[in-house]
Amino acid sequence: MQVFLMSVEFKADDPQLSVNFGKSVMIRENLIKVLASILFVTIVMAALSFWLEEELVVATNWLVERIGFAGMCLILFVTDALVTPISPDILLLVIAKSDLAEQWPRYVLTLGMVSVGAGMLGWFIGRWLGHFKSVQRLFGQFNDDQRDFIRKYGFWAIVLGAATPLPYSVTCWTAGVVGIRWSTVLAASVLFRIPRIIIYYLLIASTSNLFA
Repeated sequence: MQVFLMSVEFKADDPQLSVNFGKSVMIRENLIKVLASILFVTIVMAALSFWLEEELVVATNWLVERIGFAGMCLILFVTDALVTPISPDILLLVIAKSDLAEQWPRYVLTLGMVSVGAGMLGWFIGRWLGHFKSVQRLFGQFNDDQRDFIRKYGFWAIVLGAATPLPYSVTCWTAGVVGIRWSTVLAASVLFRIPRIIIYYLLIASTSNLFA
């Protein structure tokens, strides 16, 4: 009996067990946020499509005529390279509700590649800024849990930022600051960021039929 209790106590103090438990908790919390965000986006987009379908078509086509697809790519690049509160999903809405929807695979795939390029620029910026101790302290105080999560779990932490509504730009910046390899960030971004852009476009494009 005493041996059994000692074994249990040892396992409870096992650092690897604590790391795995912390990882599962962080992943679960982020997945809950992801599901909540997807549900929110679906409801909002469906409501807009139901009540403001004609207005959305007029507004999105007007925007495309004024800035063009190149302008949309520039907006996305700035949004995903810098830490901004603007969601790239707005541009997917523009494509879905404008004449660009007729050739959406080409446009959405291009936006996906632009997003990956912007994320890599964010990583390089974070890598450069990471040499300054003041920036390290800033990121250390900004969000300890997320920073530690990205440092510990590397590839899969980048996947969460690339494939979910979580801030992709913040993920890439933080990955650069904490020293995650560029190849890891690139691989996670290519494999998950581009499919994420395509899936979210299909989700947004299909919301107009929810209340039909």
